[in-house]
Amino acid sequence: MRYSHIIVGAGSAGAVLAARLSQRPECQVLLLESGPDHTSDHTPPAVSGNSFFDALAEPGRSWPELLATRTEHQGATVYQRGRGVGGSSSVNAMVTIPGIPEDYDRWEQLGATGWNWASLSPWFARTSLVTSLAGAHETGPVNAALLAAMPGRAGPVPLSRTAAGRRMSTNDCYLEPARGRANLTIRGDSHVDRLLFEGRRAVGVRLVDGTEFESDEVFVCAGAIHSPALLLRSGVEPASPDGGASGGIGDGLKDHAAFPVALELADGVDWDPTALPISVLARMSSGESPADLQMLAMNHLGPAVPRVGLIMVALMEVRSRGTVRLASNDALADPVVNFDLLSDPVDERRLRSGIAQLERVLEHPEVRRLGHAAVPPTDPVGLRASLGDYVHASGTCAMGRVVDEHCRVYGYGALRVCDASVFPDLPRANTHLTTVVVAERLASVL
Repeated sequence: MRYSHIIVGAGSAGAVLAARLSQRPECQVLLLESGPDHTSDHTPPAVSGNSFFDALAEPGRSWPELLATRTEHQGATVYQRGRGVGGSSSVNAMVTIPGIPEDYDRWEQLGATGWNWASLSPWFARTSLVTSLAGAHETGPVNAALLAAMPGRAGPVPLSRTAAGRRMSTNDCYLEPARGRANLTIRGDSHVDRLLFEGRRAVGVRLVDGTEFESDEVFVCAGAIHSPALLLRSGVEPASPDGGASGGIGDGLKDHAAFPVALELADGVDWDPTALPISVLARMSSGESPADLQMLAMNHLGPAVPRVGLIMVALMEVRSRGTVRLASNDALADPVVNFDLLSDPVDERRLRSGIAQLERVLEHPEVRRLGHAAVPPTDPVGLRASLGDYVHASGTCAMGRVVDEHCRVYGYGALRVCDASVFPDLPRANTHLTTVVVAERLASVL
């Protein structure tokens, strides 16, 4: 059977596109997911529950051998990416907030024509995502302490879940209502080896088991790490917008650099490794740009790290760029990921402002009563040795550089990319909601 559309990846973008395109009777849509497929009712309890630590520990729901280097003073460690229907939306912290208007106005300045705030803002209210705030009884001790320490700045955030606390991934919100459509086929455990071309026109895909599928158009929605890897493995070499040589696939990688401080919780402080880890955050400024910092609290770090919570400050407006490169042409070999966080001195300066604000929060009585705060060294080497991230990879197939404003790969026919890899710049927010919005808006113009 020949399909009108093949979508590679059933995550925050791919599930949205599959649902929207299959609303059109003339479309025949094939959605391919490397991880497991299941209906919403058969979601494993760990995946639908409170804690993303439980979700990530569920077998088959992440890429256990995908490593990333954050800075030159760290070795490569696991970089969490979701597998299975819902993708990372099935295993993330569920925070569902947009960036600020300036983020998207900058997108247009970087070549994403028509993706400014005025054009995008209505779409943030049009998604099918289900969100709710955590109840007061779910706030947890570390989140409550952050609220007390930052009155007027810290507050509850919308979470992608029902009021009863069930996680609502894009599998639940988008694919479940679409599963009965005769023109939508969903195949789990289907890892794509490479794209198939006639000249520079995409005509289908080949799985690692050799199975081939033909289509009129291919959408690569495998995320900011695996989408560029698939394009590179397939020999894609985009032209620049002006028709010259461009390349650039896998360049421009960004994430929100984070400085974590572990809290060794004292006896008497509630610690529940199955509870909701995050429900509160604060948006702050370094004094150089609005909302360029974020502070959040975590009530626990999962059962593997007993009686430890966390407060971290993160840089939300990022200049440093890294890369995604192939380790080999083997489709089962994870790519080489290097974020090069804080390589831009402006990033380090702004994050240090956030660390100073975090140190003041740690002196607040409600935080001090939680227990001992293990503050890592903040000299240049120590800072880079302890630096973390938000698992918000983006920018590796950016609009204006690799794809045009309709997410078409420059110089190719019938080939589009749609996920966080097409962000021209990283917004000052957690990336799931923006990824859904990009997919919604793209589907509306196809």
